[in-house]
Amino acid sequence: MSAERALLVITDPAARSADGESVRVALDVLRAAAPAKIVVPTDSADLERALARRGRRRVVVVAGDGGLHTVVRLLDRAGELAGTPLGVVPVDTRALPAAADDAHAMAHALGLPSEPAKAARVALGEHERPHDLLCDDLGGVALRSVRIGNGVRAARPAAAAGLVGRRGWRSIWDRAAHTVTAAVGPAGHRLRVEADGRVIADVDQPVLSVHVGCDDRDICPAVSVNGSGSPSVIMQERSANIAEPAVGTATVLVTAYPSAGRFGLPAQTRGTAARPAPGDDGDPDAGPPPAAHLEVRAREITVCGPDFTYEADNQATGPVRLRTWTLRPGAWRLYVPASS
Repeated sequence: MSAERALLVITDPAARSADGESVRVALDVLRAAAPAKIVVPTDSADLERALARRGRRRVVVVAGDGGLHTVVRLLDRAGELAGTPLGVVPVDTRALPAAADDAHAMAHALGLPSEPAKAARVALGEHERPHDLLCDDLGGVALRSVRIGNGVRAARPAAAAGLVGRRGWRSIWDRAAHTVTAAVGPAGHRLRVEADGRVIADVDQPVLSVHVGCDDRDICPAVSVNGSGSPSVIMQERSANIAEPAVGTATVLVTAYPSAGRFGLPAQTRGTAARPAPGDDGDPDAGPPPAAHLEVRAREITVCGPDFTYEADNQATGPVRLRTWTLRPGAWRLYVPASS
């Protein structure tokens, strides 16, 4: 086999601990098809050295969200991301059991098989697809989406990470294991959200959540209000009747806190129609009004306000008071199934 097809296989140590069988299956397929150098980095410096010395080997990442984020970030910092298509075998690395849909969210969003053997064969293929990348002002990345507000977990405290966490590499890839839900509070989140310099939400209009997605195929949160009046999140696919998005822009979806009413925004912005309050339309059985949604497209998104936590894909960060994300169209490439 040619040198171009030799492999550098980056294996997430957290993946080996959480789902060793999936890792074993993927490595068996990869080693049977091509000369493979298997690397299990002990820290980020170890990974950086392995990438710098890869030569012409194809990079295949057997990891969860955190491991893939780290590889993408290091290649981007070295100026080599655009010229390094990646093969990815998604493995759920969370310490706590997850529903099947949650465990395979990354595979679904990237258009990859969730089965390790099939994903490994895709990583050996020749079909590439460019993907957009969300980059923040501190060098972080999001491959699919950023979420703020309801349903976002608190970032793992450093004191709770233990000895393994202090050693670095596993803590880098295992932040998503901490599943404390960030509280919305009785008045929602008071955030200022700017899209390409235009204010689309401000601190006088409490929000339930803010979602920034790289493309319209990403799953975004819709909000319902349960019988007790508390907000709850339902994950649903975005409606297919939305107009064709502008090329090179991210989707920004802001959901108002149910008691805050609708946004005071220009008529041309998209949002859901507000339902009359119970009794306003003569229907005593009508439920509480739904939360208002605003959706716009933008290349640069800035969020600021009192301490808030956000998730870049499944990686929780915070609390922070200011963060700006910029969309870079087609910034990285991924090997995908031939039918994609």
